[in-house]
Amino acid sequence: MTSLILLLSFLFLLTGVFIFRKLWLGALGAVIIVLVSKFSFSAASKAVYYELSNAMIIGTELILLIFGAYLFYNILSAYKHFILFTESVSIISSRISLAIILCFFMGSFMEGIAGFGIPALLIAPLMITVGFKPVTAIVLPLAATITAVLFGALGRPLRIGLGINEPDEVVTITIILNAMPALVIPFMLTYLLSKTEQIKINWKKEWKTVLGAGVCFYVPFSLTAMLSLEFPSAIAGIAGLLLFVFVFIPTKEKISGRIWWNTFSPYLFFIVLFLSFRFLAQDTLISFASGIKQVSIYQPGIIFIIASILVLFVLNQGHFAKHFLSLLKVSLLKIWLPAVTILLLISFTQLIAKSFSELVSSLTASMSSWQIMAQPLIGISGSFITGSATMSNLLFAGSLNTTALGQKPLFMSLLHTGGAIGNAISLQNIIMVKSVIPDNISESRILKFNLPIIGIYVVLVLISTLIYVR
Repeated sequence: MTSLILLLSFLFLLTGVFIFRKLWLGALGAVIIVLVSKFSFSAASKAVYYELSNAMIIGTELILLIFGAYLFYNILSAYKHFILFTESVSIISSRISLAIILCFFMGSFMEGIAGFGIPALLIAPLMITVGFKPVTAIVLPLAATITAVLFGALGRPLRIGLGINEPDEVVTITIILNAMPALVIPFMLTYLLSKTEQIKINWKKEWKTVLGAGVCFYVPFSLTAMLSLEFPSAIAGIAGLLLFVFVFIPTKEKISGRIWWNTFSPYLFFIVLFLSFRFLAQDTLISFASGIKQVSIYQPGIIFIIASILVLFVLNQGHFAKHFLSLLKVSLLKIWLPAVTILLLISFTQLIAKSFSELVSSLTASMSSWQIMAQPLIGISGSFITGSATMSNLLFAGSLNTTALGQKPLFMSLLHTGGAIGNAISLQNIIMVKSVIPDNISESRILKFNLPIIGIYVVLVLISTLIYVR
């Protein structure tokens, strides 16, 4: 595939994103251009079959996960499962602590369970309910989950995006490079809060609480990451939240143990199911033709659907089938467009992966002294365009096979970190969260708040990198 075809395909993708504000349309145009180019060479038709087959397998795994997670949440929400928790946290007098609880901890928990823009979509209405301004309800949830996106929905950015299935050197480096930013994110959220809510922050009074939030998150996050790819974000979200409330929230404002249990017990039930299925079926693979990705019957999305059915059976007092079909329809209507977009984007990344990696390798080889700085920026651009760290990794990770010499784990970690950072300004995520907020807030206004945040995060990552390599 020529550089001209790659350029044209990306041009169509960007036109869909920036001109028509429809990512799926840009992705469709890009796929058509690449397919026309490939089928003009008869020898390429077999390769296209393998590439599209792998795209369908990867896409189906991701769509199952998104659908299952959203169905699970919808069932809980339909039975007003989160109302008591929202009412309980709304009595917390500190707006900083409240924003950190909802955006940083709850957002990270949701990111670890669902990902793909869903956390901000779910947290934003809660922010409105407890009295935050619409712009705050959009900007803070997008920025708050940057670190959590590193592991995303049950480790998918690493497992699917980079092909990493167990904690390894890349994971260790990622945890080290993101330590400083993870501790600083609550400070950045507090700064954002002061701008969006137009309030003055007493930093001398608040700094211990804000720093404590970072510590409460990062400790369980890093410890869990050494053992599992699936749960660092979810465990850091819930364990960090419990620690933060216990240490930093006044006794009279603390949430009772019964409310904690009622709120999170369905998710604990899911985790038990998940671990059971993983133990029993992780090594059971379905094989296809040579060159096509094997499929594990252990699929988190299917486990979410099973958990949804069981939870609804417990909550429902009658008309089980009717209620389930109704919630199934609502969930399908909500995710069908993101599902189509994901399939198109994965098809695009699979079709261009080889040619694109060769092009990026040739370009970066001529700027070796700048390669370290380039990796996070490349990752940011990937998730900004595609809306996902997983997609960004799928798009760019192939270029690392022929670059970086002996530093591939470091470069892979930086690329992956960039993909996580870019989620804060992803147009797809912004459009998704805007869909549940009544006010029409422009994308440019949202970017104006979050661009400085990702700039600071990148600088902190690069400083950490320089310290690490020395």
